[in-house]
Amino acid sequence: MILFILILVAFLVFFKLFKEFGKTQKIIIDMSEEDKNKLANMIDSIIAKQSDKSSYSSDMRRASALDKEIISLQEKFSDFAPTTFLTKAEEMFDTIFNAFANSHHYLLKSMLTEKLYESFAAQMERRQAKDLHQELLIKHTETSLDKIEILQEKAQILVTFDVSQMSAMVNNEGVSFDNPKRLYREIIYKWLFERNFNKENWKLSKIILGTSKDSSFEEDGETGNKLDEVREQSE
Repeated sequence: MILFILILVAFLVFFKLFKEFGKTQKIIIDMSEEDKNKLANMIDSIIAKQSDKSSYSSDMRRASALDKEIISLQEKFSDFAPTTFLTKAEEMFDTIFNAFANSHHYLLKSMLTEKLYESFAAQMERRQAKDLHQELLIKHTETSLDKIEILQEKAQILVTFDVSQMSAMVNNEGVSFDNPKRLYREIIYKWLFERNFNKENWKLSKIILGTSKDSSFEEDGETGNKLDEVREQSE
């Protein structure tokens, strides 16, 4: 008898819960379109905030790692300051490009590692043999420090340059076949600078990447900007 009563009570409790659950389902189904939209927007907002938090955490971890690399570099070079270095890097970027465009070997020798200078020199000689010269204008959009690496005898810094650049290879009559309208291109460069622990100056050691943001634009293999070719030869 007691067992029967317990079974009956359990059945009644289950029925009550089932009934309440059914009411809840009905309320959700009968929500107005306005309430449904509000609920959907609320869910989207929560998801977006979680995504922003994840992205922010990733950026913070990257910044934290870079800060540690900066501290390690300052232990080697007490005069190193990120902002000052990036300003100097932009100046070197402009000088190297202009020296390359105008075949100023002495400037390039002072700013490039020996191996990279040899690649630049070979390209300038080929350009001169074709009786061509280069017109160049550069506007910096953003410059950022990407990575620092401390090696056994030197330190290396990877820098990204986001620039707007007009580059045209022209003949003696001022005619350009690769950029006749002198159009600017949005380009991202990644350059690797290095400095030996017993030296005072940074030098460019490698051009890792130089890509145009305009996918419709392709440099001509013979007359275009040849720094990508220099990069390949230097690796």
